[in-house]
Amino acid sequence: MSSINDIKEIMEKSNSNKIVILTDHYKISGKVHECIECNKEFYINLTDAYMCLLNDIYDENCEKYSNSNYKWLHVNLNRIVAFTFIKD
Repeated sequence: MSSINDIKEIMEKSNSNKIVILTDHYKISGKVHECIECNKEFYINLTDAYMCLLNDIYDENCEKYSNSNYKWLHVNLNRIVAFTFIKD
């Protein structure tokens, strides 16, 4: 991943700020929070985020398998394996 700007560009094209991120071990879903003071070069900031271990997911409803919900979650861009934006 090169930068937060790449993600923002894809977010604008998809017309959605709801993102699903996969890392080596987690599925993370939330809403991208755009804040010039908050956004650092190597992090993406999420609000209302849920995080699940990939091994624990049996369908697309992360919230069903996790009590790991966060008002704020900062994800290191270097740890992202894949991501997609989804419509509500």
